[in-house]
Formats: sequence, C-alpha cells, structure tokens
Amino acid sequence: MRGFIAAFFVVAVLLVPAFGWAQEDVNADDQTSIYNRPQTRLYSEFDYIDALDSLDRRNLNAAKPTDQLPVNPQVKNKDSEWVLAPIPFYNPSQEWGLALVAQYIFSHKEGESPSVLGAAAFGTEKKSYGGAIGYLGRLHEDRWRVGVALGTARMFTNFYGVGRFPQNKENSVLLQQDVKFAGLQVTPKIFDRLYVGLTLLAFDLENTFPDFNMPAFIDEKLTTSTWVPGLKIEYDSRNDTFYPTKGGLLSGNALFHDKDFGENHDYQTYSLSYNRYFGLAPAHVLAVRGLAETVYGDVPFYSLPMFGSQSDLRGFEAGKYRDRVLWAAQAEYRYRFTDRWGLVLFAGSGQVVHDVDEVNLDDTLTSGGTGLRFKIASNNPVDFRVDVANGDGETSWYFSVGQAF
Repeated sequence: MRGFIAAFFVVAVLLVPAFGWAQEDVNADDQTSIYNRPQTRLYSEFDYIDALDSLDRRNLNAAKPTDQLPVNPQVKNKDSEWVLAPIPFYNPSQEWGLALVAQYIFSHKEGESPSVLGAAAFGTEKKSYGGAIGYLGRLHEDRWRVGVALGTARMFTNFYGVGRFPQNKENSVLLQQDVKFAGLQVTPKIFDRLYVGLTLLAFDLENTFPDFNMPAFIDEKLTTSTWVPGLKIEYDSRNDTFYPTKGGLLSGNALFHDKDFGENHDYQTYSLSYNRYFGLAPAHVLAVRGLAETVYGDVPFYSLPMFGSQSDLRGFEAGKYRDRVLWAAQAEYRYRFTDRWGLVLFAGSGQVVHDVDEVNLDDTLTSGGTGLRFKIASNNPVDFRVDVANGDGETSWYFSVGQAF
C-alpha cells in the first residue's frame, strides 16, 4: 500500500492536522483542573497559567497578542467553524498542482473536543487527480475517536525501482496508479491518554506502466482488490490538537494483508512514530519527530516504505527511495511573531535499506528548509502553511493546511 500512498494525499490535506486523532486538552477529564473552571475564575488565576498553554481555547477569551500571550487564544467554539482554502503546491513528483479543501470544525456537545468533517479534491500538472470526503469524530468526552474516509484518485509518478541508490530520472519509468478506497478507524480510550483500536481499509488498486513494458524485476500482479484489517495504538499527551506547545504523541500502526482477504500477497506493514513538543518561551516552540517503518512477508513494490509521500524529509520526490525498512528524524523550530503570522525552520535525515542490519549513518538522506504560517481560522489555531525545502539536489514548495506534524 505504501507505493500508492500518494493517492491518500487528498485525505492528508483533508484532515490534517485533525487526522492525528489528537486530544485537545489533556486535562479535559479532570473536573478540578483550572481548565474546566468557569472563565471568571480563569481570569483571576491567569498568573498561574503557562503562557504556552494559551492556545487552549478553554482558557481565555480572545485577546491581542502580548509578550505573555503570543498567539490569539479563543473561547471553545460553541457553534461551528468552516475552513475553506484553495491550496496551490509544487513538488518534484507532481510539479504544480491545486487542491481545494473544506473543513467543518464542530463539537458534538458543548465543551467537548472538536470533530472535523471535510472534503477535498486536487489536480496536478502531471495529470494526477483525486478527491475524498472524511469524518473524524471525538465522542463521549473524547472517550471514543471514530474516523471514516472515502475517496478515489489517479496518480502518475516516476518509478525508479527499489533501494536507496535509485537510477537517474532519465532512467525512470512512468507509473500510473488508480485507486478507490474506504477506511474506518475506531479507537476507544483504554485509560488515561492511551487509545487502542482497530482499523479497516478496503481498496481497489491498479498499477500500470503506460509508456513502457513492466520492469523485468517486477513479477507480482499489478491489480488487487482487498480489505485490510489493522491495529492502532496511541499515547497522546499533547495540550492541543492544531498547534501543540508541549506534550507528545506516540503512535503505532500495523496492517495485515492476506490472500484470504483478496490480496495477491501475504505480508504485514508496521510503523512507529513519536512527536514531541517543547515550549522554549512564549511564541517559540521546538517540535521533533522520529519515524520507523518496516514490512514483513512477500511485499509488493507498491507497499514498500518510501520517502516523499508524507511530511518526513520534505524535498524528496515521492517514491524515488523505497525499500523494506525506513527511518527518519526531523526537527522544526516554530515562532509566532504576530497573532496571524508565524515562521518555521526545519531539517531532517533518514534512510531506506533492505534489512534492519543495514541501517547506518553513512548513506543517509538529508533535507532542510523554511516556511511561513498564516492562521486562517477564527476560533481554532489552524494555519495555512507554505514551506520551501531542499533535498536530493532539488527545491520543492509545499502548500497545505495545518502543521507538518
């Protein structure tokens, strides 16, 4: 499934950052916390509130930024809020493109963490296109998190083969991937901040090489129609869904592909990631992320871990580096210089190898860049982001809604 994960770009744009299943307020279940007291009490206890927690809309009424309060906090939105954005983008894989995104942010009950209903569509200069609708619900005081996504896409990418030493672009072949997918995820809270649940992904996928015959080393079937059960585990201590300033998110995922479910191969994919956020000072945040992915079994090329389809190592062409094991690490410094505007600097490193024992620090890939943030929502700190990244000798532009991680 990794090989056509670019087809899920529309879902990532659609629900980022909400699709992280984040917990908006880690103190939400503590009725004695100052986060849950009446707002008249909050004003009198402002000196006891960490300024970096001011993004929690439960804390204070809207105010202008100050040295103590660098970002405009908001009252928890009691009604609802629309976020609409046309998103131009450019990257080495798709060249120029345009995505249209609509998010409806709301709470099922007053005082609960926000749920998101969204839709998106995109088209690119490389003639890729797609669309999706999705829902992420936080139910019963965030004790249940339910997600649903439906979509379709046609993706054109350059296929370089497998391994960390790919061919030059002149030697790549055009890969066309047509996919229809539906996904369901249900993750109940087990205790404290731990969520454990099940996922189910159903998809029809067809891989073709329109300009050439199939590469000689590919001997698997290129069309599959299957459903894939999975397991998801998360420990979420972030203080905010959209713009965390402290805490972390540990996430583990496993997908089990089986011939009995319609798959052409028997294999599993595993991923483990950890995001951590440090409030260095008012308006200054350091975010770090680590990711590891591996596969087991008879894995087709289109399900191998690869760089370029997500925000890990921005600046790399999707699918140029793919193999059975992937790791990546990155850091991003975030600074808000006004209520609406922010600046980021980021850098990362990573590697794909065939086996775990081949992991080393000699053949790593690196990238780095900078970006601007502009808050586009009135009642939630949802940013429109523009990033420019350099990696693999190429410069890429990224336009999206929400933080990279």
